[in-house]
Amino acid sequence: MSHDAQSHGSCLCGGVKVTLPKKLTDVGVCHCDMCRRWTSGPWMALQCPNATIEGETLTIFKSSSFAERGFCRACGSAIFHRPIGGQELAISAGLFDQSDFVIEREIFFERKPPYYRFEAESEKKTSLALAFEWGPKLLWRQLKRIAGR
Repeated sequence: MSHDAQSHGSCLCGGVKVTLPKKLTDVGVCHCDMCRRWTSGPWMALQCPNATIEGETLTIFKSSSFAERGFCRACGSAIFHRPIGGQELAISAGLFDQSDFVIEREIFFERKPPYYRFEAESEKKTSLALAFEWGPKLLWRQLKRIAGR
């Protein structure tokens, strides 16, 4: 769900500022190994390809052959994830001071460790389901991972 008003957020130290063209409330949660290592827990994000991100402390890290992540080099806050060369942009929900977020979707659900859970009902997608949704290249990578190769 989205609303007309802009939404403003920032990292912990204020060095990186994010502006969304409209207020968003639908949050996606990622349980993949990389996101959990990046945030020390599940990563919660808003999908917003039109976000404006500014700040001299913004650093971009190529986290895989297909994606990169932005973070603040001063305070370490996770800012965004985006596919290399893609139009999608996921912004960390924790950058915004709003309490009306709703978890709509959890991805890489089979990778979620048993020590945490969310009470909210949401759509849950496994890596294999996402591979079918996202395309054959990711599907092949997931099948090899399942086979242990």
